[in-house]
Amino acid sequence: MKKLIVFMFSVVLLGSCDKEIEGCTDINATNYDSEATIDDGSCIILGCTDPNAINYNPDAVEDSGNCLFTLVGSWEGISWIPNGNNIIQDFDEFTVHCYSDSTWISYSLPLNWNGNNYANYKGTYFINNDHTECTFTTTHFNFNDGNGWVDNGPPIRTALYSMELTHSSFYGSLISSTDTALNTLDFSYIRIE
Repeated sequence: MKKLIVFMFSVVLLGSCDKEIEGCTDINATNYDSEATIDDGSCIILGCTDPNAINYNPDAVEDSGNCLFTLVGSWEGISWIPNGNNIIQDFDEFTVHCYSDSTWISYSLPLNWNGNNYANYKGTYFINNDHTECTFTTTHFNFNDGNGWVDNGPPIRTALYSMELTHSSFYGSLISSTDTALNTLDFSYIRIE
């Protein structure tokens, strides 16, 4: 009888102990284990791992491929191909500066500048939520003829582009435009600041 009591006491005592289970205890991880009681450091957090992105996740250990970048900064044109004709080689300078208030200004300087044959433009831009499309609206121009920036009333041109945007580059193609002379436009820029 004594053996039976010791046996039952042992079963109750040992059976009531919770076993510790190692695994990922972070509910945000892709490999979260709801039964784990001890975190073993194996958690896999997906997210943007590029510190230059606006949605950078410092806790992410694996990149999810959804990093979003800003247009804010200065960009140098690498290609500008309206209607199949790459005109970038005709310029010493072909830059656009995008600001945090969603305004932009472009500067271009032709190779054979004679003091009055170039124009600068400025306007506004809007990027969709997943940063795959951008609308640029041109609102002012400056022909550098002494008259300064001209506000022509209604927007000069509004164009919608598909785009790929990283921290260091920005490129895309025309989807639609209010400029009826513009059938296609492909472009690429690199960040210069």
